[in-house]
Amino acid sequence: MYRRFATPCPILLRVSLHDVRLPADALNAAYLNDMPRVPQPVIIAACLCTGLGLGLAFPQNQVVLAIAQSGTWFPRTIVTLATAIVFVLMSAALARTLLSHVRGTRFLAILVTLYLVMAAVSLLYVSAWIPVLTGLPFNRADVPLPGLLQWLREVGRTFSGTLTEQPLLQALVAATIGGALVGSMRALRPAAYGLIVASDWILAAFAKLLWYYPIMIGCLAIFIPARFGVRGLEVYGRTSLNLAIVATIWSAAMLLFVRATTRRTWPQIWKYFATVYVTGFGTGGSYDTLPVNLISAERDLGLRPQVARASIVLGTVLNKNVATMGVMLVTVSTCGLLGLPITMTEIAVLIPPVMILGLESPGIPGGAGVFMSPVIASLLAVPDPATFVTTFVTFYTGLIPMFATAGNTTDDGFVGAIVNDRFADCDDEHAAEPGRIGEPLPDPYSAPVRLLGIVTSAAGLWMLVAPQARLGLPALRWMSESAFQGEAIAGALALLAGLWMSLGGRERAGQTKPEERRKHDEFDDGDEHAVR
Repeated sequence: MYRRFATPCPILLRVSLHDVRLPADALNAAYLNDMPRVPQPVIIAACLCTGLGLGLAFPQNQVVLAIAQSGTWFPRTIVTLATAIVFVLMSAALARTLLSHVRGTRFLAILVTLYLVMAAVSLLYVSAWIPVLTGLPFNRADVPLPGLLQWLREVGRTFSGTLTEQPLLQALVAATIGGALVGSMRALRPAAYGLIVASDWILAAFAKLLWYYPIMIGCLAIFIPARFGVRGLEVYGRTSLNLAIVATIWSAAMLLFVRATTRRTWPQIWKYFATVYVTGFGTGGSYDTLPVNLISAERDLGLRPQVARASIVLGTVLNKNVATMGVMLVTVSTCGLLGLPITMTEIAVLIPPVMILGLESPGIPGGAGVFMSPVIASLLAVPDPATFVTTFVTFYTGLIPMFATAGNTTDDGFVGAIVNDRFADCDDEHAAEPGRIGEPLPDPYSAPVRLLGIVTSAAGLWMLVAPQARLGLPALRWMSESAFQGEAIAGALALLAGLWMSLGGRERAGQTKPEERRKHDEFDDGDEHAVR
């Protein structure tokens, strides 16, 4: 009997990509009418304004400051667990993408390549804007401006040195290599299933905590005027304006580029852009915008159904290009507000890891700020990572994730238009939509093996978290006292092996019978029509 991923997560919903599963709060809200009466962006804006007002009115009040301090608990927890979270989410995303596309290899390669190119170009684009908008120098005043080759060598030396010292970056590299291996090698496929189930659990937990996000933002917002006065408010407003300028010009350029390189007409392009941009700006989250984006790409932009579904759903997972622009601008603002030295050399060091993290940043309001800030703090070697992360997360709220989501989601459809008109032919019509993971779900291992897997997973989790614990919750910093060099990489291997044994299993030999596959296909088609 053919089975899909067996996961206890109740909020994961199939869209049109059978096995690219997304946290579906947005889909349920849009189609089951269970959205809160007040939209999430409105709640976040209200909490943000309340926090800023309390910080301005009572900057020295101990009760108000205690409320602000309570908002740091969640970001500090994320900093502590960041190595394990990044490893599981990133490796599972790569494995899932490779396993989900048993057909249409050429189409997938084109689509993923376009998203990677767009991610790189968008980061170079915003880096070109940063000196213009912020006045950031290219190098320190006491250091002569290096030549191009010397500058590139310095960037590589800084990045390689940071990689050997920072456990979070080691986890990121291990996730990239591990996800690619388990997703592409048949013998390691059971390990991929374990990673994917663990990733679904993590995303489900974050989805359950979305109610707390506006409260946390309101608490953290108190610190901006309380610590930095009116200057903090000015920096936040200027950062929001800078992203508005950068994102608006980017979107205008994408409109012109799509019109020039595809057969889409101006009415089609504009109708799609107006529909999805406004929706993304209002929701502030890519997953929340997914249903409207899917429908508008087919109806308004006129894309083939298979191409639209593949580009939009994969783009929702992989594409956070405008969000990474916001991350770069917020990084400059946070460093300036905290008095941390930063130049364009440091910005160049941030481009590769931010681009990689953008591929698996959660599509929830402000998710990019929460997940990328610990990595940025590690790369910049800031003296107080917790303060940096809390300030960063506070800045990455309000208008910033709204502009980011609006740009991210419309770019998904534009990439689909390019693929639809420039790369996909009639044969790709049916190969465009990824198929199932083409193997039966493995039988679980025996109870002793699963128990051993749980113990190994716990040991791997400890080894991943211990080197990072010195930067997070003060109550857990004692874990880092026994950490050793390379412990994060060893922990990643142990966690992978543990998830393999506890959540993976032996693959079944039989394939799905044609009539059973046809029944599943008919069931899935019925699901898709129901979602619509």
